Amino acid sequence: MKGKMRPHVLVVTRRTIRKHKYIDYVGEFHLEHLMHLGLLPIVVPVSAGTEECLPGYMANMKGLLLVEGEDIEPTRYAARPENFQYVEKTHALKDEIEFQLLHYALKHELPILGICRGSQLLNVVCGGTLYGDVQKEKGTALTHMDMHHYDSYRHPISIVPGSRLERWYDRSTLEVNSYHHQGVLQLADRFVPMAYAEDGLIEGFCDPTVPFVVGLQFHPERMKEEPAGNWKIWTEFGAAVFSRA
Repeated sequence: MKGKMRPHVLVVTRRTIRKHKYIDYVGEFHLEHLMHLGLLPIVVPVSAGTEECLPGYMANMKGLLLVEGEDIEPTRYAARPENFQYVEKTHALKDEIEFQLLHYALKHELPILGICRGSQLLNVVCGGTLYGDVQKEKGTALTHMDMHHYDSYRHPISIVPGSRLERWYDRSTLEVNSYHHQGVLQLADRFVPMAYAEDGLIEGFCDPTVPFVVGLQFHPERMKEEPAGNWKIWTEFGAAVFSRA
């Protein structure tokens, strides 16, 4: 891609506090994958003043990648008491920035890949709802977040026959990582499920009527044991972005 204009894919930062100072960051795997595809990651900060700059960011956006972060404010969707009871750390500004970017991307039919919180946000923006805490509300024996084996923990999912996920991984079941306490409760009408956990939680979904709008509860960029299937997701996302360039 040297010498050529790379299509812009927007990624919003995640904010944390380190030594009493705010630090904004994006995971390196996301950025590396986008650049390897020949795309240009444009990092959108979660900072005061960002909202005023969003028209400039959106003007050249050709794709949107939504990744991990805090719980989504329950006031953003048709919440139940459990959503307020179990809500953990939230970030209203991150919600607002990503909501505006998502509405723009959906309106203009841009490719969207939502991972973890990103998939939950995508579902909420399109009219779906969330569990306040999957583990507590479902009373499931399945662990969705193992803090003692954070990076190595895996659990099985069943892939819907004929789905994009089946095409990407070429199998009916898959062992995936799991880093979340919330998850999809009611799936938005525009989406169809692509995979379920053993307790029935939706682990992947898409809009089959557009080139690429996909939500994945798991992190394919961190599943190094599944390089072939993971890379098919990213290459299809990249191809959809290039089609809009």
